[in-house]
Amino acid sequence: MVRSNVKTLKTIHFITYSLLFVSLATLSINTFAKDKIYPGELINIGTHRLHIHCIGTGSPSVIIDSGIGGFSLEWIKVQKNLSENVRICSYDRAGYGWSDPGPRPRTTERISSELRRLLSAAKVSGPYILVGHSFGGYNVRYFASKYPQLTAGLVLVDSSHPEQFDTEEFKRIKVKRNNKYLRYKNSYQVRIVNPIISDNYPNEFKRTAFLLMSTMKSKSTLLNELDYMEASAKQVSKLTNHPPYSFPVTILTRGKRVWAYDDLGDRREQQWSRLQNDLQYISMNSNQYLAEESGHIIHLDQPEFVSNYILATVDNVRSQLDELKLVKKFDIRIPSFAAIPSLAGPTTTFHFHYDDGSQNQESILDKFIQQVMFDDKMRHFGNHSAYFLR
Repeated sequence: MVRSNVKTLKTIHFITYSLLFVSLATLSINTFAKDKIYPGELINIGTHRLHIHCIGTGSPSVIIDSGIGGFSLEWIKVQKNLSENVRICSYDRAGYGWSDPGPRPRTTERISSELRRLLSAAKVSGPYILVGHSFGGYNVRYFASKYPQLTAGLVLVDSSHPEQFDTEEFKRIKVKRNNKYLRYKNSYQVRIVNPIISDNYPNEFKRTAFLLMSTMKSKSTLLNELDYMEASAKQVSKLTNHPPYSFPVTILTRGKRVWAYDDLGDRREQQWSRLQNDLQYISMNSNQYLAEESGHIIHLDQPEFVSNYILATVDNVRSQLDELKLVKKFDIRIPSFAAIPSLAGPTTTFHFHYDDGSQNQESILDKFIQQVMFDDKMRHFGNHSAYFLR
């Protein structure tokens, strides 16, 4: 009986101290919000407010979306590196950082819609180069497919792959409702989330980041995004089931191991590498680079590496936009090419389709030009879409 009372008292003390810590953290955050001790702005998008921080000038604007549990402060070095060359914005998804909690469930579809409303309300004009880390990769890919007219390019930073939950290595275990530990209606499943601050987090922001990540809204949002991550993956797969993008896509992949040194860890590392390589196929203009000195959070481990390749993507997009301006200015009719194998014999037919909808030229080449293929994937042909069907 005495032991039981001691355990009860310890539990009460633990809960009391936990609530006190959360209350102090929340009080600190409210103080930040009240005194505007945060970078950027809080923008009302109708249902709640979202925090966005933009610095620099130059188009197209770069928009950053973090991984699960992450928020804008972890991108401060990358933003400072690029602010002299382009306007770059980081934001906090609903529930993270200085943003208000948002409607549930926290899925990619909902998050992308909220980002669109945020950019409109904050008067950040497109088109955008979208940067997505980990789960943020789902969100920017969904955004790019939902709003193609607003998207000029993508940078995927060790991005999650929508098919990863279809693999044995990352398949989730379904909890059976008749589990003896969950059979009581009045029982509760407690999941404790402790913030982890990377050693490479900017020192001047570590304490603030820890406080923000320790709030109940942040922990609750993290768990909700994790719970619905597989649903988000399916949303991305469904919406991105279309021909590859024509705009530039840069894939940055970690070089250091993150999983345990066992059989499952080995297979997960191999599967992650395969899925990262597969991301090249989402665009006809894609490039992949390995961050050899980085774990999963590449932008904290190697911020200069990430900054350089974001800037390279910006330069690539700017070149394309300049060419399109010249085409429009001088009314140049540029054909897009579709190579279609002929049913009559071993020849390839090229149909030329112009921007005004006309189709007034057709050539049939002999059988020695039966197939055009580069690296077994669709490629960019003279800055214009070339679809090679085999």
